[in-house]
Amino acid sequence: MEVTNKEEFEGIDRDKAISVLRKSWMWILLIFFFTNVTAYLIVRYTKPLYESSSELKLDVETNATELGLTNIGENQNLNIISGEIELIKSKLFFNKVIDDFDLEVFYFTEGDLLDDEKYLTSPFKVDFEVINEGAYDKKIRIEIIDSNSFKLTFAEEGSNQVYQFGQVINTKNVSLVISKTPYFQSNNERYHYFIINSRSALISYIEENLSVVPLNLNANTIKISFQDHNATKARDLVNAVDSIYLNYTKEEKNLENKQKINWLNGELASIEQQLEGFESYFENFTIDNPTNDLEAYLENTINYINQIDSQRYELSKKINNAQGLLTTLEDNNADIALSGNYGFSKEVSSLLSQLTQLTSEYENLKLSYTESTFALTRKEKEIQNLRSTLKNQLSKLITVYQTRTNELEKQKAQLQKNFVELPGKSTEFNKKQRFFKLYEEFYLSLMQNKAEYQIAQAGTTTKFKILSAATLPSNPISPDKLIIHGIGFVAGLVFTFIFVGVRYLLHNKISTPSELERLTDAPILGSIPEEKVKMEQSVLMVDERPKSAISESLRSIRTNIDFMVSKKQQRVISITSTIGGEGKTFTAVNLGGIIAMSKKKVLILDLDMRKPRVHLSFGDENPNVGVSTILIGNNTIDECIIKSRIDNLHYINAGPTPPNPSELLLNGEFDDLLNKLKLTYDVIILDTPPVGLVTDGILAMKKADLAMYVVRANYSKRDFLKTLNRLVSVNQFKNIAVILNALPQLRSNNYGYGYGYYDNTSTKSESVLNKLFNK
Repeated sequence: MEVTNKEEFEGIDRDKAISVLRKSWMWILLIFFFTNVTAYLIVRYTKPLYESSSELKLDVETNATELGLTNIGENQNLNIISGEIELIKSKLFFNKVIDDFDLEVFYFTEGDLLDDEKYLTSPFKVDFEVINEGAYDKKIRIEIIDSNSFKLTFAEEGSNQVYQFGQVINTKNVSLVISKTPYFQSNNERYHYFIINSRSALISYIEENLSVVPLNLNANTIKISFQDHNATKARDLVNAVDSIYLNYTKEEKNLENKQKINWLNGELASIEQQLEGFESYFENFTIDNPTNDLEAYLENTINYINQIDSQRYELSKKINNAQGLLTTLEDNNADIALSGNYGFSKEVSSLLSQLTQLTSEYENLKLSYTESTFALTRKEKEIQNLRSTLKNQLSKLITVYQTRTNELEKQKAQLQKNFVELPGKSTEFNKKQRFFKLYEEFYLSLMQNKAEYQIAQAGTTTKFKILSAATLPSNPISPDKLIIHGIGFVAGLVFTFIFVGVRYLLHNKISTPSELERLTDAPILGSIPEEKVKMEQSVLMVDERPKSAISESLRSIRTNIDFMVSKKQQRVISITSTIGGEGKTFTAVNLGGIIAMSKKKVLILDLDMRKPRVHLSFGDENPNVGVSTILIGNNTIDECIIKSRIDNLHYINAGPTPPNPSELLLNGEFDDLLNKLKLTYDVIILDTPPVGLVTDGILAMKKADLAMYVVRANYSKRDFLKTLNRLVSVNQFKNIAVILNALPQLRSNNYGYGYGYYDNTSTKSESVLNKLFNK
């Protein structure tokens, strides 16, 4: 029967799975260690992410009708929550948030692995003026040296200089002034950096972290959330969004009224200008025209002209008198009559009186003195001085009279002009008065409408309410320590399952007796447990450790042989395997020792002439005599038999390696050798070559009463059993049995008794963990 037929079974081989699991325990521990350490590192070095949220109720109604104002302030339907959500998530709204909330500069403290944002707690403040857009969205590092100075590093410019706090720093992209804040004294960090944000970067930042979702469509409630690595910043931004949204929504709902009011303001301003023009005209007209009564104004104008003519006449007489007197004075005429000073001022009149008196005195002195007399000369000089003074006064007086005369002429000309224009002015005045009344009435009407719209706007109330204001989050939403550690543990389980599953599927070696039973029809004679101490080569050990698990399992095999082989006196047992290293020589030597210890004579015949190993098991060297020299007739049997340290246990080495081992076993000499040995020994054990490599073993197996096929646990591949099944099906071996060698000791209890606890060398205090994971 083929092996493939034997592999047709349902389910998982429990023993094989446990065996693979036991062999993988170190890898399992490493997998769990790696996944849980990875989870710890993720929790430890992932920047905490906080989320703050608020709940809003949306609704709007107008109370303008309470004032009797209808059809004013129509508002949009506020029940469409999706529209409001899109409004909040629009870039237009984001720009309003950016304008009202201070997001221009982000401040950070540099850490070894994580950076901490110093929102509202930065030890310094940056005032800036951007010169070039290259200043935006770049890290500008600052190293605080002491309380007065710092080192500033512009990465893109490659500059690294020391500056003082409060100093103006000018670069090609930006002008900066960095000053200290109240948090500077409590700050212990040295390395910081800040970023001047562009508007596009801030819009992207808000767009990525702001979330607006509906909570209850029937109740018109929404939830506004913001995520940030700084809990305070997340809360403040949500509160800012709430406030800006409520104000913005109220403005939008009154947009129609606002537009009407703006139009009315424009019209009112235009009408006010017109009315101001009319008022200025009326004011100027009133100034220019003392009365609006045309007949009275004409009569008054004539009277004013007559008065001006009278004044001009009087002034003309005064000018003539003054000029006459001035002429008299210039002619040095001593006869100056006092009556000639009519209309002169008191000063001129006084001078004339003085001149007349001096002239009289001069004439009297002239009668008494000669012209050269000092008194007469002095009096003459006084007269001359007084004449000169009087001339000056008269000249000034004439000038004043002439100026006044000119003014009167101008007034008369203006009155005469007004007298002519007065009928036209009256017509224009009446026309403007009519327009003024019309504009005034229109202005009052517009003012009334404006007041109505303003009342409607003031009466529009928003029922948008903040049901739950944003609070300061105490715990981050990411990383979730419990979930991540749970994922690490589950990942360990998953990777362990995958790893063990893959090893289970790739495991093509025989590991358990039950697996061996499914793969072959040959009976299992027994199992030999695995030796704890690794052996470099096969050794005879049953005499030194008679109570060991290996010795007990071989005794069990010895007993099972009695049930499989007829109870004749002499028995020939062949032991083989598929390849070398499966333990056929170890089994042959120690099984021979166990049988010999039962008072039977045993001979081990090493037929593996290509690679002999029996002599090594007994600690001897391979002599130049053995099976090969016996079969070619060079030596006798007695010359080649070697005694072991166990009584009744002998062995014959393979001898020198011949060029034709198979041919030596085919001739009659081998049969004669066996027949002769049967006369001396009760049991002959043939240690044959591996049948999977050469055919020598099959030739020897045909001479045996029982052929034993050794399979090594966790070493022999499943395909090796094809050779065994072929021996059964093709070569028709009916007396073949299987021994499972090097089975982990806990497994050996399933076949045989596993008498390991009888072994004096066993460790009584072996831990449960070592027993569980013992290989």
